[in-house]
Amino acid sequence: MFEKERKSTRLESDLFISYRLFDKNDRVCEEGMAKTRDISKSGVALENRSDFEVGSRVELTIALSEELVKADAVVRNSKTIGENDYLMGLEFTTLSDEDFDKLRAEFPEIST
Repeated sequence: MFEKERKSTRLESDLFISYRLFDKNDRVCEEGMAKTRDISKSGVALENRSDFEVGSRVELTIALSEELVKADAVVRNSKTIGENDYLMGLEFTTLSDEDFDKLRAEFPEIST
């Protein structure tokens, strides 16, 4: 399911990510921490204990080794991977050039 929908090459990652999930009225409905599984120039896959509704807007802060990257994203897909564990594909909707450069410093292959 996820493999067919990917627009960019995903690079394996194991990063902490904080998120703010918004409801349909653009109000924060959940905040928390999750873990990335992989990342690309177009998005990120994250594992979490709660499921996000497809189409929801999410603000992300990704903790790299030395930097923080901020991005806005939309949930594109979600699947259950265990009891109360979910894997979700998020597509970046806003990622500044500066923050992309931070990702590229951590993951040089991200541009391919």
